[in-house]
Amino acid sequence: MPRRGIYDNMKTAVDKVGRGKERAVNARFEAMCGHYLFEPEFCNRAAGWEKGIVEKNVQDRRRQIWHEAALRRWETLELLNEWVAGQCRQAWQMRHPQWPELTVEDALQDERTRLMPNPRPFDGYVEQTLRVSSTSLIHFQRNRYSVPTEHASLQTASEYVTAGEKRRRAEIGKFHVRVIE
Repeated sequence: MPRRGIYDNMKTAVDKVGRGKERAVNARFEAMCGHYLFEPEFCNRAAGWEKGIVEKNVQDRRRQIWHEAALRRWETLELLNEWVAGQCRQAWQMRHPQWPELTVEDALQDERTRLMPNPRPFDGYVEQTLRVSSTSLIHFQRNRYSVPTEHASLQTASEYVTAGEKRRRAEIGKFHVRVIE
């Protein structure tokens, strides 16, 4: 885990961009930074040069690989993937742009010695207290979920986890996603 992360004002983290480097970050992103103990740093608006040479080098190498790939043919997707993986491993042996005495792989190995250990995974849930309607529905993030009828008109807590996985407090039991078309 790095000690510092540089971000390009992504909307999933930044609620409001202030002057200069001032940012109002959302509570979940701040909690994640606190969990992993890294310092976030945000780029200035419209300042592509701040993103560093790494992004540019990745972009250039990606273009080179796909340009060369367009000139070849593979019988299967697996063979193409193997070739791309080999090209990436070859790129590790290229000279580092900032430290020419090192390869990219050498620089990565050196950087790994300074990384912090990974703590347990961050549980990025969002919890909200919701009221169960008289028709046994809860409304959460523009969706309706049904709950057992014995919980109608009560309050409950709903937790939202990534990739649509839903977790709920045990006393309510499972709820069902209503199909919205």
